[in-house]
Amino acid sequence: MRISTLIAVLPFAQGLNFGERETQFDSIGSKLQSRATGATCCWRLSTSSYVSYPGSPTFQSQQSGPAGYWSSNEADIVSRCRISPRNVAEVSEAVKVLVQSNCRFAVRGGGHMFWAGAANIGDGVTIDLSQMDRVVVSRDRKLTAVGAGARWQDVYSKLVPMNLSVVGGRVGTVGVSGLTLGGGNSHFAPRYGIACDGVANYEVVLANGQRVVASPYQHPDLYKALRGGGNNFGIVTQFTLRTFEQGQIWGGFILHPPNTTAENLQRLQEFNTASGNGLDSYATNNQVHLYDANGRSAVLNILVNTRPVENPEILRPFSTLQPQISNSMRITDLSEMVTEGNPPNGARNAWASFSFANNATILAHVLDLADEAFRPLKTISGFSAFFSFQAISREIIQHMSLHGGNVLGIDPNRNIFWLNYGVSYTNAADDDLVYSTTRVYFDKVEQYTRSTGQHEPFIYMNYALPTQRVIQSYGQENVDFLRTVSRKYDPSRVFQRLVPGGFKLGPLRPSTDGDPVSI
Repeated sequence: MRISTLIAVLPFAQGLNFGERETQFDSIGSKLQSRATGATCCWRLSTSSYVSYPGSPTFQSQQSGPAGYWSSNEADIVSRCRISPRNVAEVSEAVKVLVQSNCRFAVRGGGHMFWAGAANIGDGVTIDLSQMDRVVVSRDRKLTAVGAGARWQDVYSKLVPMNLSVVGGRVGTVGVSGLTLGGGNSHFAPRYGIACDGVANYEVVLANGQRVVASPYQHPDLYKALRGGGNNFGIVTQFTLRTFEQGQIWGGFILHPPNTTAENLQRLQEFNTASGNGLDSYATNNQVHLYDANGRSAVLNILVNTRPVENPEILRPFSTLQPQISNSMRITDLSEMVTEGNPPNGARNAWASFSFANNATILAHVLDLADEAFRPLKTISGFSAFFSFQAISREIIQHMSLHGGNVLGIDPNRNIFWLNYGVSYTNAADDDLVYSTTRVYFDKVEQYTRSTGQHEPFIYMNYALPTQRVIQSYGQENVDFLRTVSRKYDPSRVFQRLVPGGFKLGPLRPSTDGDPVSI
């Protein structure tokens, strides 16, 4: 049967209520007793013009190079075929075939998640959304529709000439989809919250191929679940983002020698306190401590004031701190700022995420633990590491409750830090050593922060090691809510069973049809 015929047989079913769809799903699911191989799945999609295979130019460009996966952990996985839909109808068409055939599949937006299998799959099909990268501004300039394959540099390149912006990412090559579905820190977070809090609505293809729009007014439970819930509910094909007037900014990178570490950490604690007290909602600082094979190499402050005002009071402690190795602070715009320091594709990577209280002593000890933990890694090829301390003030967290709230479960009464820790290296043969060392390290960090009463349970999805229990860190109430939403919109558990990438909703147990089930 041709795929076009399948669309006629299984229409979008806009008129069905969710009880009727659940019955339809259960009927389909009961017939799927064995999972199809990747080769079989690709054959069933082969009548479509948007399928590509290993070795073809389209496949290779999406796999590696400037348009490919950022991390070689992901780029080394070769799916049986890739689908490159151009619109929501083609996404729907493909999902119906994959689900009916019981095919395992992955979904790729920008492909910036570091770990193998996050947005790619071996014996299966990868849905690559990179062709769906349109950026369209509404006539009243209050909303921007962004295709799920766009990257933030695409968004800012459209908006900056119009003196507009949205709450978006800080690295131009990062995809809109992954960052936003995982939360999404932003230079605009003190004013508006994080990226998921700036979404007005999501266009979503559900597991039965139906297109729905989730907003505070339509399917509000799905809308809330998508604000930090990852890829557990469907394929988001478009994000409609709240849009605001925005001119030039003051920003750049200041690099200090490692002997300024203690002073930098103390000033960072004071910055987070001042930000939490509402001193300046336009200023952000991402402080990054850099390591090479010889140990600590530098401290980098990434400073941004989203007004074109140099050296605002809250950022002056960093811009004036001496000595400085380099300083790129200038009046610029966001589309130019997000190109500075774009990490190149091609290295192997291991990241992890932690949260803890706003305390410079804690930050210093986290770095001290790293000095000891990473000795075994300093001799591996291509080794470098970073520790990014990101101030998440009460002001930022309180914005997360707007428009029905997100599902991250962060205490709004405390200033905290998110830690993004990362190691880069060259050879796949070192994967086991890097990952085991990382797990030992973050166990020690958690033990220390718990013992001092400075631990925060939240784990930021976009930086997390694949073994970290991200969804569970949101708190039991939010976990229960997410599972309820999943049962409603994906009753056959397609995005738990057939889409192994991403962070799932809980532990799995065998089911009667042989597929794992979230419990």
